[in-house]
Amino acid sequence: MHGTRERILELMVRKREARVEEFADELDITPVAVRRHLDNLRADGMADVRAVKQPTGRPYYVYFATGKGLTSGAAAYAELLERMLVGLGDEDEMLPTVIDRVAQSLAEKHRQELVGVEAATPEERIGRVTASLKKDGILDEWHTEDDGFHLVNAACPYRKAAEISRLPCDSDRKAIELLLGLDVEQLERIVDGAPVCEYLVRAVHDSHEPIEARQGVS
Repeated sequence: MHGTRERILELMVRKREARVEEFADELDITPVAVRRHLDNLRADGMADVRAVKQPTGRPYYVYFATGKGLTSGAAAYAELLERMLVGLGDEDEMLPTVIDRVAQSLAEKHRQELVGVEAATPEERIGRVTASLKKDGILDEWHTEDDGFHLVNAACPYRKAAEISRLPCDSDRKAIELLLGLDVEQLERIVDGAPVCEYLVRAVHDSHEPIEARQGVS
Protein backbone atom coordinates (compact mmCIF):
# COMPACT_ATOMS: atom_id res chain seq x y z
CA MET A 1 0.00 0.00 0.00
CA HIS A 2 1.52 3.26 -1.08
CA GLY A 3 -1.22 5.93 -1.05
CA THR A 4 -1.61 8.52 1.70
CA ARG A 5 -4.83 6.95 2.91
CA GLU A 6 -3.13 3.56 3.26
CA ARG A 7 -0.11 5.10 4.98
CA ILE A 8 -2.42 6.75 7.51
CA LEU A 9 -4.13 3.42 8.15
CA GLU A 10 -0.78 1.65 8.54
CA LEU A 11 0.36 4.29 11.02
CA MET A 12 -2.93 4.05 12.88
CA VAL A 13 -2.50 0.29 13.24
CA ARG A 14 1.11 0.62 14.37
CA LYS A 15 0.43 3.36 16.93
CA ARG A 16 -2.98 1.94 17.90
CA GLU A 17 -4.30 5.50 18.08
CA ALA A 18 -3.04 8.96 17.19
CA ARG A 19 -4.04 12.60 16.88
CA VAL A 20 -4.39 14.45 13.59
CA GLU A 21 -1.18 16.37 14.33
CA GLU A 22 0.77 13.13 14.81
CA PHE A 23 -0.32 11.80 11.42
CA ALA A 24 0.56 15.13 9.80
CA ASP A 25 4.03 15.28 11.37
CA GLU A 26 4.87 11.64 10.64
CA LEU A 27 3.70 11.71 7.02
CA ASP A 28 4.72 15.32 6.30
CA ILE A 29 1.29 16.39 5.08
CA THR A 30 -1.14 19.08 6.24
CA PRO A 31 -3.67 18.47 9.02
CA VAL A 32 -6.41 19.36 6.53
CA ALA A 33 -5.32 16.52 4.24
CA VAL A 34 -5.12 14.14 7.19
CA ARG A 35 -8.66 15.00 8.30
CA ARG A 36 -9.98 14.40 4.79
CA HIS A 37 -8.47 10.91 4.69
CA LEU A 38 -9.62 10.16 8.23
CA ASP A 39 -13.18 11.21 7.34
CA ASN A 40 -13.08 8.82 4.38
CA LEU A 41 -11.68 5.99 6.51
CA ARG A 42 -14.44 6.53 9.05
CA ALA A 43 -17.09 6.62 6.32
CA ASP A 44 -15.76 3.27 5.08
CA GLY A 45 -15.91 1.82 8.58
CA MET A 46 -12.14 1.39 8.81
CA ALA A 47 -11.43 3.98 11.50
CA ASP A 48 -13.16 5.62 14.43
CA VAL A 49 -12.47 8.44 16.87
CA ARG A 50 -12.75 8.99 20.61
CA ALA A 51 -12.42 12.00 22.89
CA VAL A 52 -9.69 12.04 25.53
CA LYS A 53 -10.49 14.16 28.57
CA GLN A 54 -7.80 16.31 30.18
CA PRO A 55 -7.56 17.63 33.74
CA THR A 56 -7.90 21.13 32.34
CA GLY A 57 -8.99 22.49 29.01
CA ARG A 58 -10.98 20.91 26.22
CA PRO A 59 -10.66 17.21 25.34
CA TYR A 60 -8.60 16.16 22.34
CA TYR A 61 -9.45 13.47 19.79
CA VAL A 62 -7.56 10.35 18.78
CA TYR A 63 -8.26 8.07 15.83
CA PHE A 64 -7.93 4.28 15.83
CA ALA A 65 -8.47 1.45 13.37
CA THR A 66 -11.66 -0.60 13.61
CA GLY A 67 -11.77 -4.35 13.15
CA LYS A 68 -12.38 -3.80 9.46
CA GLY A 69 -9.39 -1.49 9.21
CA LEU A 70 -7.15 -3.92 11.07
CA THR A 71 -7.86 -6.73 8.62
CA SER A 72 -7.32 -4.72 5.45
CA GLY A 73 -4.23 -4.09 3.37
CA ALA A 74 -1.02 -4.04 5.38
CA ALA A 75 -2.99 -5.08 8.48
CA ALA A 76 -3.90 -8.43 6.92
CA TYR A 77 -1.58 -10.08 9.45
CA ALA A 78 -4.54 -9.80 11.83
CA GLU A 79 -6.57 -12.14 9.64
CA LEU A 80 -3.73 -14.66 9.65
CA LEU A 81 -3.53 -14.41 13.44
CA GLU A 82 -7.25 -15.03 13.71
CA ARG A 83 -6.99 -18.19 11.60
CA MET A 84 -4.11 -19.42 13.74
CA LEU A 85 -6.07 -18.80 16.94
CA VAL A 86 -9.10 -20.64 15.58
CA GLY A 87 -6.85 -23.59 14.84
CA LEU A 88 -5.20 -23.42 18.24
CA GLY A 89 -8.42 -23.15 20.24
CA ASP A 90 -8.77 -22.02 23.85
CA GLU A 91 -8.69 -25.60 25.13
CA ASP A 92 -5.51 -26.62 23.32
CA GLU A 93 -2.89 -27.88 25.74
CA MET A 94 -0.29 -25.79 23.91
CA LEU A 95 -2.04 -22.52 24.73
CA PRO A 96 -0.31 -21.82 28.10
CA THR A 97 3.09 -22.42 26.50
CA VAL A 98 2.29 -20.09 23.60
CA ILE A 99 1.04 -17.40 26.00
CA ASP A 100 4.26 -17.65 28.04
CA ARG A 101 6.49 -17.46 24.97
CA VAL A 102 4.65 -14.49 23.48
CA ALA A 103 4.79 -12.70 26.84
CA GLN A 104 8.50 -13.44 27.27
CA SER A 105 9.21 -12.11 23.78
CA LEU A 106 7.32 -8.86 24.46
CA ALA A 107 8.99 -8.45 27.85
CA GLU A 108 12.46 -8.98 26.39
CA LYS A 109 11.77 -6.30 23.80
CA HIS A 110 11.32 -3.74 26.58
CA ARG A 111 13.86 -4.88 29.18
CA GLN A 112 16.75 -2.83 27.81
CA GLU A 113 15.00 0.49 28.47
CA LEU A 114 13.85 -0.69 31.90
CA VAL A 115 17.28 -1.38 33.37
CA GLY A 116 17.22 -0.75 37.11
CA VAL A 117 13.45 -0.88 37.40
CA GLU A 118 13.70 -3.78 39.87
CA ALA A 119 15.16 -1.42 42.49
CA ALA A 120 12.40 1.17 42.10
CA THR A 121 9.29 1.66 44.20
CA PRO A 122 6.06 0.15 42.88
CA GLU A 123 4.92 3.57 41.65
CA GLU A 124 8.17 4.12 39.77
CA ARG A 125 8.10 0.62 38.29
CA ILE A 126 4.53 1.04 37.07
CA GLY A 127 5.26 4.48 35.65
CA ARG A 128 8.29 3.27 33.70
CA VAL A 129 6.68 0.08 32.46
CA THR A 130 3.54 1.96 31.38
CA ALA A 131 5.61 4.51 29.46
CA SER A 132 7.58 1.74 27.76
CA LEU A 133 4.57 -0.36 26.79
CA LYS A 134 2.70 2.72 25.59
CA LYS A 135 4.96 2.69 22.53
CA ASP A 136 3.44 -0.64 21.53
CA GLY A 137 -0.07 0.40 22.50
CA ILE A 138 -0.23 -2.10 25.36
CA LEU A 139 -0.92 0.54 28.05
CA ASP A 140 -1.98 4.18 28.01
CA GLU A 141 -1.91 5.36 31.62
CA TRP A 142 -2.14 4.32 35.27
CA HIS A 143 -3.63 5.61 38.51
CA THR A 144 -4.00 4.54 42.13
CA GLU A 145 -7.14 3.48 43.96
CA ASP A 146 -7.78 1.97 47.38
CA ASP A 147 -7.18 -1.57 46.12
CA GLY A 148 -3.90 -0.81 44.35
CA PHE A 149 -2.60 0.41 40.98
CA HIS A 150 -4.86 0.40 37.93
CA LEU A 151 -3.22 0.22 34.48
CA VAL A 152 -5.41 1.16 31.53
CA ASN A 153 -5.40 0.74 27.77
CA ALA A 154 -8.14 2.53 25.82
CA ALA A 155 -7.77 0.87 22.40
CA CYS A 156 -7.58 -2.75 21.20
CA PRO A 157 -5.83 -3.26 17.84
CA TYR A 158 -6.48 -7.02 17.78
CA ARG A 159 -10.08 -7.04 18.86
CA LYS A 160 -11.18 -9.78 16.48
CA ALA A 161 -8.35 -11.99 17.61
CA ALA A 162 -9.33 -11.37 21.24
CA GLU A 163 -12.90 -12.40 20.42
CA ILE A 164 -11.55 -15.76 19.24
CA SER A 165 -9.06 -16.45 22.00
CA ARG A 166 -7.80 -15.03 25.28
CA LEU A 167 -4.22 -15.52 24.07
CA PRO A 168 -3.58 -11.85 23.06
CA CYS A 169 -5.00 -10.51 26.34
CA ASP A 170 -3.33 -13.12 28.54
CA SER A 171 -0.01 -12.58 26.80
CA ASP A 172 -0.18 -8.82 27.39
CA ARG A 173 -1.08 -9.35 31.05
CA LYS A 174 1.76 -11.82 31.51
CA ALA A 175 4.27 -9.47 29.85
CA ILE A 176 3.24 -6.62 32.18
CA GLU A 177 3.66 -9.00 35.10
CA LEU A 178 7.12 -10.07 33.96
CA LEU A 179 8.30 -6.48 33.55
CA LEU A 180 6.90 -5.34 36.89
CA GLY A 181 7.85 -8.43 38.85
CA LEU A 182 4.43 -8.08 40.51
CA ASP A 183 1.18 -10.02 40.20
CA VAL A 184 -1.18 -8.48 37.63
CA GLU A 185 -4.92 -9.15 37.29
CA GLN A 186 -7.01 -8.21 34.28
CA LEU A 187 -10.25 -6.57 35.43
CA GLU A 188 -11.84 -5.44 32.17
CA ARG A 189 -11.53 -6.10 28.44
CA ILE A 190 -12.78 -3.95 25.59
CA VAL A 191 -13.74 -7.11 23.74
CA ASP A 192 -16.20 -7.92 26.55
CA GLY A 193 -17.90 -4.55 26.20
CA ALA A 194 -15.88 -2.51 28.69
CA PRO A 195 -14.76 0.99 27.62
CA VAL A 196 -11.10 0.12 28.34
CA CYS A 197 -8.81 -2.80 29.06
CA GLU A 198 -7.88 -2.50 32.72
CA TYR A 199 -5.31 -4.30 34.86
CA LEU A 200 -4.83 -4.26 38.62
CA VAL A 201 -1.65 -4.50 40.68
CA ARG A 202 -2.81 -4.88 44.24
CA ALA A 203 -1.17 -2.85 47.02
CA VAL A 204 2.41 -4.03 47.54
CA HIS A 205 4.02 -4.22 51.00
CA ASP A 206 7.51 -5.52 50.21
CA SER A 207 8.20 -3.08 47.42
CA HIS A 208 11.92 -3.61 46.96
CA GLU A 209 12.18 -7.36 46.59
CA PRO A 210 14.17 -7.88 43.37
CA ILE A 211 12.20 -8.83 40.30
CA GLU A 212 14.49 -11.81 39.74
CA ALA A 213 13.53 -13.19 43.16
CA ARG A 214 9.83 -12.72 42.46
CA GLN A 215 10.19 -14.62 39.20
CA GLY A 216 12.31 -17.38 40.73
CA VAL A 217 15.34 -16.54 38.60
CA SER A 218 18.68 -17.57 40.09
